[in-house]
Amino acid sequence: MTTPTDTPKDQIRILVVDDHPNTATTLARALSQLGPVVDVISATSGHEALEKVKTHGVDILFTDMIMPEMTGLELIEKMNNHPAGRPAYTYLVTAYDVPGLKVTAQRLKVNEVIVKPVRPERICQIATNAIEEMKLSTRPVRNIAVGKKKFKILVADDRPDNITLLTRYLEYEGYQHIAARDGLEALDKVRDELPDLVLLDVNMPHKDGFTVLEEIRADVAVAHIPVIILTAARLDPSDVQSGLNLGADDYVMKPFDRHELMARIRTKLRVKEAEDVIRRRNRELNLLPEIGKELSARTDIKDLANVLLKRTVETLGALQGNMIILGSENEVQQNYQFSLSVVESTDSPMTIPERLLKHINESHQGLIIEDAHNDPLWQTDQQDVNIHSVVIAPLHGRKDLLGLLILTHEQESYFNLDHLLLLQAIASQAAIAIENARLYTNVAQEQKRLAAVLQHAAEAILMFDEQGRLSLLNPEGEKLFTDFKANINQVLPAGHGYDAFIQLLEDARLSHVAISGEALWPDQRTFVALITPIEDGGQVAILHDVTHFKDLERVKNEFIATASHDLKNPITTIAGFSMLLGHAGTLNEQQQDFVDRIQNAAQTMTELVQNMMSLAQMDLEATAKHEPMEMGKLLAEMAHEFTPQAKIKGTKTFCPTLDGNHSYRWRTAANASVVSQPDRQCDQVHPQGGEVTLTAKIMDTQALIEIKDNGYGIPASDLPFIFDRFYRVRSGKNKEEEGNGLGLAIVKSIIEQHNGQISVESEPQKGTSFSLSFPILFNQTAAI
Repeated sequence: MTTPTDTPKDQIRILVVDDHPNTATTLARALSQLGPVVDVISATSGHEALEKVKTHGVDILFTDMIMPEMTGLELIEKMNNHPAGRPAYTYLVTAYDVPGLKVTAQRLKVNEVIVKPVRPERICQIATNAIEEMKLSTRPVRNIAVGKKKFKILVADDRPDNITLLTRYLEYEGYQHIAARDGLEALDKVRDELPDLVLLDVNMPHKDGFTVLEEIRADVAVAHIPVIILTAARLDPSDVQSGLNLGADDYVMKPFDRHELMARIRTKLRVKEAEDVIRRRNRELNLLPEIGKELSARTDIKDLANVLLKRTVETLGALQGNMIILGSENEVQQNYQFSLSVVESTDSPMTIPERLLKHINESHQGLIIEDAHNDPLWQTDQQDVNIHSVVIAPLHGRKDLLGLLILTHEQESYFNLDHLLLLQAIASQAAIAIENARLYTNVAQEQKRLAAVLQHAAEAILMFDEQGRLSLLNPEGEKLFTDFKANINQVLPAGHGYDAFIQLLEDARLSHVAISGEALWPDQRTFVALITPIEDGGQVAILHDVTHFKDLERVKNEFIATASHDLKNPITTIAGFSMLLGHAGTLNEQQQDFVDRIQNAAQTMTELVQNMMSLAQMDLEATAKHEPMEMGKLLAEMAHEFTPQAKIKGTKTFCPTLDGNHSYRWRTAANASVVSQPDRQCDQVHPQGGEVTLTAKIMDTQALIEIKDNGYGIPASDLPFIFDRFYRVRSGKNKEEEGNGLGLAIVKSIIEQHNGQISVESEPQKGTSFSLSFPILFNQTAAI
């Protein structure tokens, strides 16, 4: 046997008390034979027994009835009040079957009264049975732990002795109990007390058990409470079926086995406890759409925080709730608070420790702080002594952490995982609502900015929907229309002089790309219109008045045309008289050199004047005659024209034949410039003995012409500007070549007027390639 102080935790402790030492020792030795699962303690008096177990309770007690100084019943009574808990099984051994002894023993919760003589084998068998029952049932009832729920059971029976017996059993198992003696009282106590389980007799005054059961199941507030019917009168199978059909969770007939009844009660309570968790979770989940609905209707964050914190604190039973809004650097921007405490909260805002923010940023999860005073994550310089437990859920936005939702309680370990999961679900909805509120605020601010821009913009701005109806215009846009009022949600009417602008809108709508163009207004104003499609299928049009610039451009072009025309006569005179100098007499070498220089300068000035007049005519959009032109013939003429220059510089010129009959509509006198200018460019900017290749081919509806040399090439920095007027390449060998920088500009203007395109590729020291493309004129044939 072991001493009371070194008993292993899982052993069954048995106490044997008898005033005859031999009997106590014999029974203890016999019980010890049950194996290491038991720890047997023997004593020869009640005082000795209490002394041996004063710090440890026992599971099974065998005690003699008649002993000096303290009887067995007195010892049992003291053991029932033992600080470590009463024995699970108590057996009283007596040599006299005294009348009323069993009743007294029953009151003291004695499991069995054993009459002597009794053999050690029987004691061992009784102990073995008790041990087996303890394995299947519960251990001796200890003092109920603080904070642990005690189930409350209603016993409804019209017989007092039945109530006494059942309540005794329930006390032994550690349950709270209430009693009712008729059907009406049972219904009242079910509704008032909300017990965890009802033990219901059938035959009761006022209302029988079946009627009480039916009314319980019809009342939504108490319909979930489990009911076990206990009856000795309604034993017919049809009665059992009726009770179960009415909603009874179990049907037990009297007399019943106590252990079986307690096992059924434990089963029903376990089920109810799980169902209570589910019901509570459902109530909490039902809170989510309610909160979501309330939050979605609010666009002010302060109002949103007040509603959120109030509903969350009330639902989860917290002492206080805080919603912390963080900035981009995780600094606290706003701290909203709601408290149910009657004690005034401190004026200082809640301080969030940096280590807590770091932990949440790294984990992206909420957490529970069970002991706020000792948890290192919650340690702050200004710690609230009323806060003992905390649950925290992060408010995660689409990109970063928006803030924290924090609930606190004055009790340690108040919050559990269910609280955290629910709070995180609420926090997710709150984060969406916060972002929506911010978006709403941003949109409102942007609308104000947009209204200010539209109000003060110098350009006319108009917006149209996908049906072409006017949906917005600014004050400058209203000034566009002088002969009628432009109405919102209506299309611009045709036939009022705005057809060019309406056509631009239609072209942009069909092409689905941004386009720009000029529109002439009925009052002779000229606007440059930029039409841009928007996502919803509509368009935005911005019109800039360029009438003043058009007038200036027209005056400039007219001046250039007039000046160029007036310059032609004196230049022609100079060139003519320089040619006559040779006929007036023989010129020496120096005189001939001067004459050649005069003639070269006059030729250069003539070309410059001619180019300037050509550009001026194009800018003035002078009407020109167009006629079909055979491309093959044109290419041959251009190659023949540059043959003498090529021979002088030792340049090889290649010009293949263009197969087929293909003609193009060209502006008169412009056809030669299109090919001659790039050809001349290539001929000028290559070294002695270079090559110039002129190739042509037909591809689909386009004729492609390429003029390529192996000359000095053009630097990449100059390529974007070579088609600009008066632009000349001033680097490398190119700066040695003469020119006025207008030739390629003229070529580009002519090609674009004929719906063609020109491009250039060049690499220094390797050569330059000009590519031209023109549309074929169908139904026109000519011999090449």
